[in-house]
Parts: sequence; structure tokens; C-alpha cells
Amino acid sequence: MIMSDHLQRRRKNIIRFFFPLHPLKVFHSTKLMFLLALMFAMRVVLQMIAIPIPGFVLSFSFSYVPVMLIGWYFGPIYGLICGAVTDTLVFFIFPGGLWFWMYAIQEPFLGLIAGLFASWCVYRRNNPKTRLGVDIVIQQIVYILFAVTCYTILIMWLSKSATYQTEAYTIYRWLSLGLITAFFILIETFTFYNVIVNRQNKKRNVTFIYTLILVACNTLILSFMLGPISNVSYLEYLNGSPPNAWVKYGAVYYLIPRVIVQSIKTPLEALLLTSLVLAIDPAINRVLSNVNNRWDTLSTKS
Repeated sequence: MIMSDHLQRRRKNIIRFFFPLHPLKVFHSTKLMFLLALMFAMRVVLQMIAIPIPGFVLSFSFSYVPVMLIGWYFGPIYGLICGAVTDTLVFFIFPGGLWFWMYAIQEPFLGLIAGLFASWCVYRRNNPKTRLGVDIVIQQIVYILFAVTCYTILIMWLSKSATYQTEAYTIYRWLSLGLITAFFILIETFTFYNVIVNRQNKKRNVTFIYTLILVACNTLILSFMLGPISNVSYLEYLNGSPPNAWVKYGAVYYLIPRVIVQSIKTPLEALLLTSLVLAIDPAINRVLSNVNNRWDTLSTKS
């Protein structure tokens, strides 16, 4: 019987990790549905005010922040589904080319990983045994991997793929390395300043740490790694062969502009996401305290 209760609790905790809100009651709460609709609207509006980068399949935009917020509050499964919905919605509202699967998987994947990070963050916040030092170590590992990956790509891959050596190439290459270094120093300073200032507020610090990790992973995976690959694959899909810019300039043409833009945008995106999460958290908690949609209100026998 004791073992059975233990398994029931373990099963419920696993399910709650993927569904932080009750999977049916979400749609019975007007406030939760309003919040979800607001995030969808934010996604569309931010897409409208995106600033395109001339000459590249690239834009300066914070349109992925609402997708991260959906995954953060509604969980990885809802984040995955809603990410697919927002991508499809934006595709039909702002038609700009053919549907391509490598673009279509980005928002669902972002909603999924946002939900996973959020569920782990909630677990760490609510666990009385949590030691902030462990979360800081996890963050530092992610940051170091982020920096090492960026340096490796910029130093090794660009050198091998560039079929020309010009003064402009050298300038852009060193500019990219400098911006990555500046980003790393800035985000580290931001992290430790916040930890020191709010050292008595464990929940705030844990939230801050994992929102920053989420944004860093988003930049590394979707922009630096998948971005150039999806751009080239899309143009190859349209033309039947690699684009001329790729043949002539290699990864320089696709990666360096992305590094420059993301090095400026990522700290701002991290600040925006963290501020929104910390601002929305109290309202979400008030809503959840008034509706019977928390997994921990369910009987272990259900």
C-alpha cells in the first residue's frame, strides 16, 4: 500500500511536470484563456514590427518571446502545440514564401523547451532543499558551452568555409568574436549582479537564472546552429541547388550577420522575458489560487 501511494505520487509528479495546469480545467478558466489569447496577439503584433535586415533572410524581432511565455506558463505540451499554431497563424497572416518544415519546427520546439525549463524551475523554486549555488553552476555550464560553441564555429567553420580573404571578411570576423565576448561578459555581469542584489529572494533568483538559460539556448540552437542551415536548405529547396552566396562566401554570408544581430538582441530579449515572467507570476498565482486546476489539488487516487 505504501509502495502504491509512492508510485501514485511519482506518477502525478511526472504528469504535472508536463502539464503544470490541469489539461482540461485550463479551458474552463476565462482568465487563463484571456492570457493565452493575449500571448497569441503579442506574437502577431511583434511580428508586424519586426525590422528586416536588408540582403539577408534575417530580422530584428522579439516575436519569439510570447512563444516562450506560453511554454513557460502552460507547460511543454501546450507550448509545443501552441508553437505550431502560432507559426501557422503568422505564416497565413504574413505570407512571405513557401511553407518549409525547418522553419515550421522552430516555434513548436521553442515552446517545448520553454515548458521544460519552466517546469524544472518551478521544481527548484518549491524544493526546500534547493541550493542556489547548484543552479548557478548549471547556468555557468550552459554559458561556457554557449561561448565555446560560438568561438569554435566562428574560428574553425568560418575559416574553412570562406573561399576568399578580404579586409571586410577579417573585420566582420573579429567583430563577431568581439560581440560574442561582450555578450558573454554582459550576461555574466547581469547574472551575478542580480544574484547579489536579490540574494535573500531564492525564488526570484532561480526564476531569473532559468529564464536566462532559456534565452541563451534559444539563441544557440535556433539561431546560430539551425538558422544558417535552415536558410541555406530553404533557398536550395526553392532553387534546386545551393544559393550563389553560399557557394562563394560559405557560412560567412549566413552566420556572421546572425551573430552580430543576436549578440545585440539576446541580452535585450533576456531582460524582456525575465521582466515579463516576474511581472506575470503574481497574477498567475492569484488566478491559480482561485480555480481548482492545480494537479496538487487532485486526489492521489484519481
